[in-house]
Amino acid sequence: MSTDRYRTIAGTSEGIYRELASKFIARAFPIADEAEFKAITERFGNEHPSSRHVCYAWVLGDAADRHRANDDGEPSGTAGLPILRRIRSLDLTYCGVAVVRYFGGTLLGKPGLIHAYGEAARLALEAAEIIEHVVMERADITCGYDRFDALKADVLAHGGRIADSTFTTHCTATIEMPKGILAKLLPKWGLLGIAVDQP
Repeated sequence: MSTDRYRTIAGTSEGIYRELASKFIARAFPIADEAEFKAITERFGNEHPSSRHVCYAWVLGDAADRHRANDDGEPSGTAGLPILRRIRSLDLTYCGVAVVRYFGGTLLGKPGLIHAYGEAARLALEAAEIIEHVVMERADITCGYDRFDALKADVLAHGGRIADSTFTTHCTATIEMPKGILAKLLPKWGLLGIAVDQP
């Protein structure tokens, strides 16, 4: 996965899968962190108080390097991992999927559960709009008034933005640039006397 951009989903979506009278309802949603995931999953579980399980998986990080899967009482590896595989198959991050199960009276067995949880997650993700985000990095800039217009033009031309600016005896600004662009501009800005401080 590229580290200068990542794929996630634009909003919440659902999918329903039925297998031998059991019903699996999956909800996919974008998340910023694990705390947000927990809050959304808890609300989802509360919407389905008579469901047997709320199984889930999530992926976080610009490089999709953090993840968790939970079977919530289902046999180990039959729910969380199939959900996680569906998220991974689409190269998504900052994304979570929770699946509630209503038991229909017939045991599905491990292969049946793996298939059902995976299919419910697939249907929810299939209904989602996938969007691509550019990873941004921030920097604080200090320069003379005579350099600010050139700086601003460079930032905007490369898909960045000026998040904040202050004009006193000199110009200071906080900028956001697509990851990797700043490093390319530093030599040029150095020659122009533009000071760059990266947190």
